[in-house]
Amino acid sequence: MIDVETPLGPGWWLARCARKLDDRLPRLEDLAARFEGNPPLPEGASAARAAYAAFQKKARLNLAEAMVLAISERLRVRAIRTAVDSGDDGDEIAWGLFRENGLEVEFADVLENMLALGDAYMINGLAGPRQPTITGEDPRQVVTIHDPVRQSQIRAAAKFFHDSDYGMDYAFLFLPGRRWIARRPQAARPTGRVRFDARSWSWDESAGGADGEPTAGIMPVTRFRNRRGVGEFERHVDVLDRINHMILQRMVIATMQAFRQRAIKGDLPTTYPKGHPQEGEEIDYEGIFVADPGALWMIPAAAEIWESGQVDLQGILSAVQDDLKHLAAVKRLPFWIFAPDNQSASGADRANEGLVFAAEDRSTRAGQGLAQVISKALMLAGETERARLDRITVDWFPVERHSLSAKGSAAQQAKASGMPFRFIMEEVWQATPEQIRRAEADRFDDMMTALSGGQASTAGATAG
Repeated sequence: MIDVETPLGPGWWLARCARKLDDRLPRLEDLAARFEGNPPLPEGASAARAAYAAFQKKARLNLAEAMVLAISERLRVRAIRTAVDSGDDGDEIAWGLFRENGLEVEFADVLENMLALGDAYMINGLAGPRQPTITGEDPRQVVTIHDPVRQSQIRAAAKFFHDSDYGMDYAFLFLPGRRWIARRPQAARPTGRVRFDARSWSWDESAGGADGEPTAGIMPVTRFRNRRGVGEFERHVDVLDRINHMILQRMVIATMQAFRQRAIKGDLPTTYPKGHPQEGEEIDYEGIFVADPGALWMIPAAAEIWESGQVDLQGILSAVQDDLKHLAAVKRLPFWIFAPDNQSASGADRANEGLVFAAEDRSTRAGQGLAQVISKALMLAGETERARLDRITVDWFPVERHSLSAKGSAAQQAKASGMPFRFIMEEVWQATPEQIRRAEADRFDDMMTALSGGQASTAGATAG
C-alpha cells in the first residue's frame, strides 16, 4: 500500500497525477479516435443500429488527419547548435544524440501527438554511464503538473502503463531530481487504461522503494504543448461531424434510389376472375410483380404504374463543399488540403500563407521543448558546456517547399547577384548540413580535376 495522505510526498503526487490523467482521458481518447479515422458514427437508423453500422462507417471522412499532417509534414529538424559548436553544420555531438535515439522518426510521432491531442511528452533517461536515452511518450499515458506561476516549470510528472509480458501495471513518478516506480500485478489489461488505487499498489524495492532513486538532478519529463493546449481540429469537431452527416445523407439517398419504389394506382381484384384456371383463389401480387428483366406483368386496363423519381444530389454536394471551405477558412488552411480545386498561382500562394504561419508557430513551440530535451541529454552525457539551454538552437528546414524548377531559377539569380555557394545550398536548395558538406567536397574535386586537366594540356602544348 502507498501512502497518499502525506502532503507533497511521493504517494500524494502520484495520486494527483493519476486523477488528472483520469479526468482528461475521455477527451484524449476521442481526439485520438478522430485522428486515427474512427470518429463517432453519423446518426442514422437507431432501430437497426447493428446492421446500419457498416454503412455508416463508409460516410466518415478523415479530415482530422489531413489537418494535422498538413503541418507536421512541414516540420523537420535540419541541425542542432550549441554553445560549443554553433556553426552552419550544427553540433555533431548533439546531432549524434538526436540520431542515436531515432528521433528522426520518434520526434515526428511526438509532433503528431502534440498537433492532434494538444500535448505530447518526451522522457530522458540513462541506458548506462553517459549513455542518455530519449523516448517519445503518449499523452494518454503521461501527465504533468506545473507551477501555476511559471507553466514551463514541471513540479511532478507520472507515466502509467501495463506490461503484458510480465503481467504488471507500472507507474513512474518523476519529481525534480528523483524517480519512483510503483507496480501491481495485473494479468490482463483489455482496455489499455491503468487506474491507480493506493491500496493495491506498492513501491518497487529494486528502484529505491519509498525513497526512490536520483535522476542526475534533472526533471526527466518534457512537455510539448500545442497552441492553446488543444488539437488542431479540436475546436472544429462540430463542422467535421456535420460534413460526415451530410455525406451519410448523400449515401442513403443514392443507395435508396438504386432500388426505385414502384406502385400500381387503381383498383385491383383480390381474387382471380371467372374462367381463370385459379378462379376464386386469392391473388398473390408479390409473386406476380417480380422485379425481373424478363418478367411480364398483366394489369387491368384502368390501372396505372407509378415509379419514384430521381432526387437531385447537387444541393447536398454543394453543402459539403461549402462546409469544407468554411473549415479551411477558420483554420486558415488552403482549400486543396481538403479537396482538389483549380486556382491561380497567386491565389494558391495567398492560401498557403496561413499554413506557413501556422507551421512556423508550431516549430517555435516544439523547438523550445526539443532544446530542453537535448540539453538534458547532453547533461547526462557529461557535456556540461554543450548543455547550456540558453545557447541551444534547433534549426528547421524551411516550412515552405518549392519545386526543382523554382529552386533552379532562384539559384541562378542568387549566383548572379554574388551570393556565396553555401548560402545558396542552404537557403535556396534547402540542403542538409551533410548534403552541403558533400556538395562542397564534390565541388572541390571538380575544380581540382579541371585544374589538373588544364595543366596537362599546357604541358602537352609546350612539349610539341
